[in-house]
Amino acid sequence: MRSNLGRLVSFRTANDFEIIGMLYQSKLTSYTEDNINEIAKKVGSESIIVIHIHGNYGNFYQNKFLWYMSEIYLKEGIDFLTINLSSHDGLAEGYYGKELKYVGGGVADYNDSQLDINAAIDFVAGLGYCRIILQGHSLGCDKIVDFALNNNTKYPLILLSPVDSYAVQSAWISPETIEDQINRLKEGCQDKILGWGSADFDWLNCKEYGAEGDTNDWIYEIPITREALISILQSSAFQNLNMERKISFMIDNPTLVYIGSRDSLQMHPQLKWNEFLKNSFTCYSSILDLNADHDVVGVEKELSERVVLWIKNLRL
Repeated sequence: MRSNLGRLVSFRTANDFEIIGMLYQSKLTSYTEDNINEIAKKVGSESIIVIHIHGNYGNFYQNKFLWYMSEIYLKEGIDFLTINLSSHDGLAEGYYGKELKYVGGGVADYNDSQLDINAAIDFVAGLGYCRIILQGHSLGCDKIVDFALNNNTKYPLILLSPVDSYAVQSAWISPETIEDQINRLKEGCQDKILGWGSADFDWLNCKEYGAEGDTNDWIYEIPITREALISILQSSAFQNLNMERKISFMIDNPTLVYIGSRDSLQMHPQLKWNEFLKNSFTCYSSILDLNADHDVVGVEKELSERVVLWIKNLRL
């Protein structure tokens, strides 16, 4: 399986950060200097595009299921944009205007993701798209849920492997609580496990942020700075999709949720987690019968085809 032919694109956020991504369009089979300018002319009001928002430390190409989606979506006439958020990868270079800075999941402010999503929507709208769908994976699910709650839009949502991040972190730092961890980090302390720093970044010890799933494949420690971790711990990711706090919200956007039956980052039984999510969406569908893990390994084609069927039944 190979990714369908696409082209690199770039656009800027409201704070002048350059977003890089890959745009796949079903009406173009190749890209040359001659036909790039024809893109806007070929995007009609009936064209559908899915914007993919990656998860923690992710990027626009790494998850293999993106390759399948780029081919299967396009075969069905659904265009696809997958981008690097300002929090992509662990530590990377990025441009704010003409100034080159370090960006990435290790140093990013979680809330900057909302500027990234808004810029992506503005970009595709500028190409002529009116029928837009937001798709998130892992922590990307929290980000598009947050966007839907804070903006008066009705874009359909696709949530791939949404996670109770609060429960994951609680298990990771136990017996310390997340609230105690936030207070300790704000005070500038790393008493649990001594960290290390540098002249540029206040890096924390990797034991401060991570995940311990139920298999060895899903045990990982994440390098992150103090400021970035505090922004995540206090963000919507630790509030909305949180079974312990059960903060009430309701989203009217049509929503499709995939939860793999072997997702080792799920802290709750699959059916219980699905029921919890269902209570927050008025138009909810789910895919629960695929025998796959958090990254959809082994069922990429079938999942992509099932998503396409759901999209085709939407009234956009």
